[in-house]
Amino acid sequence: MISDFKALIEITQSLWSELWAIITGLQLARDNGYERLMVQSDNLEAITRLNASTADSDVNALVRAITRLRSAGWVTMFRWIPRETNKLADAMAKLDASYDLSLFAVLPVSLQSFIMSDISTLV
Repeated sequence: MISDFKALIEITQSLWSELWAIITGLQLARDNGYERLMVQSDNLEAITRLNASTADSDVNALVRAITRLRSAGWVTMFRWIPRETNKLADAMAKLDASYDLSLFAVLPVSLQSFIMSDISTLV
């Protein structure tokens, strides 16, 4: 199952913004009973730090918090994905930002072509 969310995060540094998005997504997934997750991000630094064997002692508190959350008895994978192959995330980021958080149980029709485009780049 593919699930997405959009949140307004008022942080200007891309690493911090991405880490906040990841921890928010992990918390939402945990709260909704997901047991297996693949988190994709186009932020190579975030993914590299989260996948490092030293993530539990990283200088960044968010990296450490995400590492603790990951060790809560579920399967999580973090994968870097180039921005040009993640058009869905880009389109979602450009949606109306007048709300703080939106969960999409079903992907809006206006975004379905983006996921098809992303899938075709993976095959």
